[in-house]
Amino acid sequence: MANTTYQEVVDSFESTFQNKYVLAEGLVKQWFLDSVAEFSLELENLNFDTTTNTFDRVLPRWIIVSLGLMMKVKYCIREISRVNKLNNIIGKDISFNGNGDTKKYTKEELDSELTRLNKLLDNQKPTAYV
Repeated sequence: MANTTYQEVVDSFESTFQNKYVLAEGLVKQWFLDSVAEFSLELENLNFDTTTNTFDRVLPRWIIVSLGLMMKVKYCIREISRVNKLNNIIGKDISFNGNGDTKKYTKEELDSELTRLNKLLDNQKPTAYV
């Protein structure tokens, strides 16, 4: 069995939402690298080789899902920032206000994903009961 690849984690990330535009590959890669670093700090060290785009082992599915959710949280944070920066657009035939429900729904999505991620990460931590 081959070691887990970068693409497997990206596939998990992309399966968590429906996006109408293509995300920049460099941005997705940075979210991935940040997520690997955070996971390594929180739970266990993950060795990722940036030249081969593979981990040093086959990762369990729950780690792949965790990394994908960590990337999703980074995406949601970026979306909140984007929505917050929208200007009011008022024209003769159209009126768009970036301060409406979009902010509320985007924040709710972030909160929901953070809850899912925290529960998943907590389930992976060793228990204090021995």
